[in-house]
Amino acid sequence: MIRTLLTTLLLLGLSAAALAGPPVDGIYETTDIGGTIATGRYTESWAPGGGALMPGTVLNAQSWDGMSLGTEWGYSCGIIETAPVVLTDFVNANGTGNRTYMKTFVGGTIWLSGSGPWAGGDAFYSGPILNYVEFETIQYVNHVQVHAVTNVQATAYFEGYPETCVAFSVANGVEVGSTALGDPMPVNYPDFLDTACNGGGTEGAWWNMMTMSLYIDGCAVSNDDMSWGQVKSMYRD
Repeated sequence: MIRTLLTTLLLLGLSAAALAGPPVDGIYETTDIGGTIATGRYTESWAPGGGALMPGTVLNAQSWDGMSLGTEWGYSCGIIETAPVVLTDFVNANGTGNRTYMKTFVGGTIWLSGSGPWAGGDAFYSGPILNYVEFETIQYVNHVQVHAVTNVQATAYFEGYPETCVAFSVANGVEVGSTALGDPMPVNYPDFLDTACNGGGTEGAWWNMMTMSLYIDGCAVSNDDMSWGQVKSMYRD
């Protein structure tokens, strides 16, 4: 009994060491709207024969502070599993106009640096993305895409903490270029990922992400927190 109790205490101690403290609840905004966190860049990549509006497209979004990618936050490895839904279509018979799609990415991971303004003691915070949806409007002239913008809405939670410990985010994006349009991939954008979340892809589009608001809520208590009294009660006869 004593050995079991000591083992439990050791495991609890290791867990406490691994999870020093949850992210601090609050609203965190990017610098372009008066906040303190970095704006971002992201890619949407696909295998040869694929495309931005086809299943198999993979997301890779990272913060960009003007010098380095991914030092503060990231959303990665979400995949489009079903074809995007057309919400509005104002493209005329000549192929000119705007069309808006809803693109849903499934799966993926959120990552926040432990040194960000939400810092609560952990080296970093990560967990599964619960929802990641883009409302993308594409402008066409004579059936050729000339511009694209998007609104992003995402929800994720942090592993090791209650499922109430959730991050909600909204942001906007502007497409900078795409291999589908013949543009060369520039440096300092996140890698093109495949559906196994491996880098090294060769086809995709790259975007700038801005006006992001990240709301963290419900993270005050860890799943692994347990008082001495609760531990003793587990081993009472």
